Amino acid sequence: MEGVISYRPRMGKRKLESLVKAKLHYKSINQFIDHAVAKALREEFGQHALAKRIADIVYQAVADHTPLQFVNPTAQETAEIEAAAQMASGLGRLVSAREILKRHRK
Repeated sequence: MEGVISYRPRMGKRKLESLVKAKLHYKSINQFIDHAVAKALREEFGQHALAKRIADIVYQAVADHTPLQFVNPTAQETAEIEAAAQMASGLGRLVSAREILKRHRK
C-alpha cells in the first residue's frame, strides 16, 4: 500500500457505506471509490482530442456521401417485420406500421 488519501463524502460515511453495500455490488467503499476513480480517469484520458476530431470528420464525410433512401418493403419483408413486431410486443395492443402511417398521412 503506497499511501492513504483522505476522502470525506458529502452525504456522510454511513449513508455512503450503506448505499454501496446494500444497493450496489461492491464489497467495500474502497472498492467502489477505486472503480469510480478508474472510470473517471479512463473517460478523461481516453478522449484524445485529435482522434475525436478525425472520427468526427470521417463520420461527417460518410454521412454527406451516403444519402439515405427510403423504399417500400416487399411483401415478404412486410410479413417478416410484422412477425417480428408481434413476437417483440408482449404488452398491450399491437399497432401495425400501416396504421401508424395512415395516421400520419392525414
